[in-house]
Amino acid sequence: MQVLGAILTAGLFIAARCQLFDRSVIEDGGSFNLTCDVSRIGDVPAAVTEICQLSIERGFILNSGVGVTVLVRYLLRATDEQLEKNTPDNRPWVIDVSGGRYPSTQNNRASIKIALYVPDAKCSDAGLYVCKAGFRQGGLVSEATRSDTITYKARLEEPVLTLDPHNGNAPDVSTNTAGQVVKLTCTFEGPAGLEVTWLTGPSGGTDFVPYPIDVIQMLTPSSILDRCKRRRFESTLTLKVPAVDTTYICVVKDGNVGASQKNFKIVIKKSNKATHFGTMDPHWFVRNMLVMVVASLLMPRYV
Repeated sequence: MQVLGAILTAGLFIAARCQLFDRSVIEDGGSFNLTCDVSRIGDVPAAVTEICQLSIERGFILNSGVGVTVLVRYLLRATDEQLEKNTPDNRPWVIDVSGGRYPSTQNNRASIKIALYVPDAKCSDAGLYVCKAGFRQGGLVSEATRSDTITYKARLEEPVLTLDPHNGNAPDVSTNTAGQVVKLTCTFEGPAGLEVTWLTGPSGGTDFVPYPIDVIQMLTPSSILDRCKRRRFESTLTLKVPAVDTTYICVVKDGNVGASQKNFKIVIKKSNKATHFGTMDPHWFVRNMLVMVVASLLMPRYV
């Protein structure tokens, strides 16, 4: 069993090592690495020791089919080498080339490598990438390629909670009257298939319970041709303000991948009853004046 486990572990290691990317899915602001070397191509004959060209290309869709653009090309000649780059100028992409430098080009198969690091991934980076090696065999120049695809998934953004009517300056706190009918709306963006849960409980507490929700609505569904697949949703609660300060929580889940949430607090508007002299409440004023008159009449008088 130990031997079998070691074999399986080695197989998984080799499979992971032969992949072009360090991950299969990217999101906005994420990062990814692409490594191009002979060990990842696999179609270069074992007898070949000299690699004269290594490149990373990216595929794109044309009206007539699929086209490619060369992102990086590393040319190895008899006396020197040349690196050609066609990566975006306004993005901090990093290219690292190692191995294969003259005069070791006659035995560079195991050492030559191109590594591409993208620290600011976005939807446009998704697609088909090709690792290509050029080599000499039998007096002819041949090519071997390996392609791999990286896909994009829209990031789950933090929800935004709004209350109508909203009283107060704080964006996530509103002062309302008990019994008042209000509408609490949770707006969120992310990939298709999101789930939302509402929780509620007394402010300052820790025990929150599920609140029945209205139907989730998709506000601005993306076109089916939009490969970024970003969606914008909203979920609303129409409720009567309870008699105590209450916190509402909108929790949005992207399956088992992750969750994001936002809290909103509704504070009960305090009564206008008087608590000190000088209030404008006429009943309070009259009552206190009567108390003062009665007290002065009952006060003992000295001659």
